[in-house]
Amino acid sequence: MASQRALLPLGGAAPRIARRISFGLSTAALLLPLVGTLLVGCGSDPPPKPVAAPAQVEAPVDNPANPPAAEEQPVAPRRALDKPAPVAQAEPPGIDPSTNPHDVFEVSATEPTFEREAGPDGPVSMNSFDAIFPAKGTTSAAFQAEQTPETPAAVAHATTEESQPAKRTEKPAGKSRSSAKSGRRESSDRTDEDKRDADSKKSLPPGFRAVAGYGNSPVGWPLRIRSKIDGAEMALVTGGVVTVGHDGDPSESSPQISVVLDTFYMDVTEVTLERYERYRKAINDERGPRAVQEPDNAGSPSDFPVLGVVLKQAEFYAHWAHKELPTEAEWERAARGEASFPHPWGNGRAIWSQARKPNTITAVKTFGTDVSPFGIYDLAGNAREWCTDRWSPKAFADAQKSSHTPLRNWKGAHTAEPADFHVVKGNGPDWDAWYRAGMNATVHHKDVGFRCVLRLNDKN
Repeated sequence: MASQRALLPLGGAAPRIARRISFGLSTAALLLPLVGTLLVGCGSDPPPKPVAAPAQVEAPVDNPANPPAAEEQPVAPRRALDKPAPVAQAEPPGIDPSTNPHDVFEVSATEPTFEREAGPDGPVSMNSFDAIFPAKGTTSAAFQAEQTPETPAAVAHATTEESQPAKRTEKPAGKSRSSAKSGRRESSDRTDEDKRDADSKKSLPPGFRAVAGYGNSPVGWPLRIRSKIDGAEMALVTGGVVTVGHDGDPSESSPQISVVLDTFYMDVTEVTLERYERYRKAINDERGPRAVQEPDNAGSPSDFPVLGVVLKQAEFYAHWAHKELPTEAEWERAARGEASFPHPWGNGRAIWSQARKPNTITAVKTFGTDVSPFGIYDLAGNAREWCTDRWSPKAFADAQKSSHTPLRNWKGAHTAEPADFHVVKGNGPDWDAWYRAGMNATVHHKDVGFRCVLRLNDKN
C-alpha cells in the first residue's frame, strides 16, 4: 500500500505534463509562421517562387539562334564615328591645306573631260590648273573669282576686267592660277563675241545688213541678212561637200556627184512682182521708160513670183541688187540641206495644206511645209527657177570623169547642148530636189522665175 501511495503523485502529474507538452507544441506551431514573417521583413532571402520565373528574361540568353551579344552591339554609332574618312580625302598628300573646299571639282565621269591646251612651244602656264577631289557632299555652288595682284601684268589684267561687266563674284586667293585662267577665258569669250559681231558686219558687202533676232553662225556670219536695194531677206547656206544629182533614172540627173561649195546667202523666197517692179522703176527712171519691160504675169498679186523673165533679164536684176543667180550645185545645197535630203522637208511624201500640182503658182510662202533646212521657201514647187549652168544631159557623167575631183564651186557643163539651153530647177514630178531640166534661156517661159544668191567666196 505504501508503494502505491508513492506512485500516485506521479500518476496524477503525468496528465498535466502531457497537457503542457501539447500546449508547447501548439504554441511553437503558431509561432513559426510569425517568426518567418518577421525574418522576411528584416531582408532575408525568401525561397524562389515558381511565379517569379517568367519575369526574369533569361530564356533568350540560353537560345543559340538569337545570341544577345549580336543584338546589343551599337553598330550604327561605330559607323558614325568612322564618317570623318571622306574629310581625309579632301586633303590628299601634295594638296595645299590652305585650299578653299569650294574651289574644287568633283569627278562625274570615268573618262577625262578636259583637254590640255598647248602653244607653239609646249603647254601654256595660263592653261594649267589644279584639280582637287572634294569630300562627297561638298557643294560647288559657291565658286568665286578674284583678281590676282601677284605681278604688274596680273594687276593690269584685273583692272581691265573690272572695267567690263562680268557675271562672277570674288574667288579665294588660294587659287590664283586657276582664277587668272578663268578671268582670261571669260574676257576672251566676251572679246570673241564682240569681234564676231564686228567681223560679221564688216564682212557683209555694202547694201546688206544683218536681220535682228537670228544671231550668227558658228563661224560668225549672220544667219539672216536683208538687202537694202531690193529689200529681200536672205538665209545663210553653209558650204562644204555637197551632194548633187541622183543615182538612177532619169539619166540626165545621174550619176550623183560631190561638189565643194563656199558658204553663201540665198533669197528666202523667189523674186516677187513687188521687188521686180522696184527694179523696173529704178532702171526706167535712169535709162528711160522702156528699159525694162513688164513681166508676163504683171497682173498677178504683188506677192506672186515674177514669171516669164528670160535668163538675161534675171541676170540684170541680180546685178542691180549686187547679187548673182545660183549655180545648180548651190540651188541643190539650199534645197536639200547638209544631210542631202531628196526633198526640202526631208524624206517622205509631200504634205500640203491644200491641193497642189507642179504647175500650181501661188503667193510665195503659201505652203509652209515647202521649206528647206536653211529656212528657204518654195524650192520644191511654185515657179521653176533659172540657174547659171549650161544645160547638158551628160553634165554629171562628164563631171565624174573629171580629174579635178572633188569639184570646187562647180558651174556645170562647159558647153550647152543644145545651144542657149540652161538649167532650171524645181517642180519635179515627185517634188525631188535633184530633178533638173534644160530650157531655152532666150524664151519667155510662163512658169519660170528666179531667185538670187550672195556669194562670200574667200571671205568665209
